[in-house]
Amino acid sequence: MQKQASSVSFSPFKSDRILPTVVLLASCNSARAVGISDQKFQALSGTLSNTKEAVSAAYSPLREESHQPRFDTVGVLIAGGALCTGSWIGNEGEHAYVITAAHCVYGDNKSEESNYTGQTMSFRTGDGRLVAQGVSTAYFRGYRGCSTDLAVVKMPLLTEPLTQAGKTVSPPVYDDDITSTQHINAPLILAGYGAKGTPTLGGVSFSGRVFGVGTVSQDSSGCLINHAATTDAWAFGAPGDSGSTNWQWRDGQFVGVGITSWWAGWNSRKSGHGRIAPHTPWLKKVFPNLNTVSRSRTLTENHPVQLGRVESQVPGTVYYVAGDNVQGPTSRKWVYPRGFTTLSVPMTNQATNATANVTLRAQRSTWCGWGEINNGVYCYPDATKGELKVWFAPSDNPGLSPGLYQSEFSLQARGWHDHSYTSNIKLAASILVGADAPSEGTVTESSAAMTVPYDSLVNGTVYYLSTGQTESTATSRVWHGSRNWTTLSVPVRRRDTNDEYTIHLRAQRNTGCFWTEINNGVYCRSGANYGHLRIFYRAEDNPHLPAGDYDSLFNLTANGWHSSFYKMLTFKLAVHKE
Repeated sequence: MQKQASSVSFSPFKSDRILPTVVLLASCNSARAVGISDQKFQALSGTLSNTKEAVSAAYSPLREESHQPRFDTVGVLIAGGALCTGSWIGNEGEHAYVITAAHCVYGDNKSEESNYTGQTMSFRTGDGRLVAQGVSTAYFRGYRGCSTDLAVVKMPLLTEPLTQAGKTVSPPVYDDDITSTQHINAPLILAGYGAKGTPTLGGVSFSGRVFGVGTVSQDSSGCLINHAATTDAWAFGAPGDSGSTNWQWRDGQFVGVGITSWWAGWNSRKSGHGRIAPHTPWLKKVFPNLNTVSRSRTLTENHPVQLGRVESQVPGTVYYVAGDNVQGPTSRKWVYPRGFTTLSVPMTNQATNATANVTLRAQRSTWCGWGEINNGVYCYPDATKGELKVWFAPSDNPGLSPGLYQSEFSLQARGWHDHSYTSNIKLAASILVGADAPSEGTVTESSAAMTVPYDSLVNGTVYYLSTGQTESTATSRVWHGSRNWTTLSVPVRRRDTNDEYTIHLRAQRNTGCFWTEINNGVYCRSGANYGHLRIFYRAEDNPHLPAGDYDSLFNLTANGWHSSFYKMLTFKLAVHKE
């Protein structure tokens, strides 16, 4: 429910929470910041007082911290008379996409998966830059409480979000590990425009975005309960923080794990935050380019995986050894950083279904430079120590046959000085090998791949079957006069997100008189040039496929009906879907 600009009260709503709470929607003339504990306020200001000097002393460092680069995507969202916090997640064409809370924006059917167009909104980043403004579309997951209190807003784009250095802001990374429980009992980092204050002082008058640290004390059916009750957990959401992304550190990445939904009053020091991971499949439907943990940790033939300062949350240094499904170093060392580590990862070629050991390279950084991943050394100053990079080098893999190679593996981070620290860093690979190699042809959205008439090369006729991970409605050879086609289901990779999809193609063999299924060996005696194979794409066969560019390599086998002829045929796929 929207709150008009003339009101400063906050409306209750039904939620899957434990305590009576209110939503964190603020009017445009409300105070703005993040609630903190009495103890934190006094530690920062030296006194528990609502004087201008004390408030400034307490909140100025929190405001300064909120302008660190990791919060560059966080901004203030104004929807009618309502003020909330939102986070820019990327652009598509002439529109910006912002994630916020469902209760912040208008919708005529929020309780169901729906969308609403017509509300005028604006979004400004922390430096006051007006990034997007105008009549917008809000998309809802089905808002029924804290755990589903999220919306994505599509807004007319005015300008790109920029860093303080004038560079384009990188989209934030969101948690998509639905089964993980590592968010529980872990610090929860807040940055929002909510009303600021403490349990004793109540609300105090100071505006602007600020930073705070809470903790996830409980996951209540997808609503993360934050209780600011310790020295390390001292911040909680307040009115106006609604829609702010809540963050956690995950092995060198700053990851969005929740969306601020409600608070339970100043004295409670509690706020509720809807967990994001269960909703990432829906989020990707609304905004396919959403950056997630799994996407950011998938390397391709052109793009390495590079994680930030894994050591930033660990005393001392970290080194890396081989984890699951990979051969690599198993022990640590301490030497001057140079060179790289070789990893061997078994990967499945989607074109052939065969497994091959693919060589990757990996490095860990220190201020001295990049070196082997199991090297725990560091150099002063150590501001960049601990970064991890993994990449594919074609020169290390000269014998790989063409195909799309995919696998999941992990590296284990271990503390050199803090022996209790260990973390399994899950990685993935999606490597297209042989994209420039010769093939039978390329299937695009507008052109078919066509082979030579292979029947002319053998005695009798030839039929075709799928192989590898490509599935087909043609499973064995047949001989009949049917005029039809075969459906091929080909694993593909979306070029910009590295996500895996399946594209359905149509394939036919020419009998000399008509086109038929690929496994049909029949021919027409009066025909000529029989045996051609053609493969083509139809948009109506792929309604499930989001707009984007898709690549793959796939194989079919050409088999002699009357002879022992056999040949593996490689095809390329490069489809653009509007």
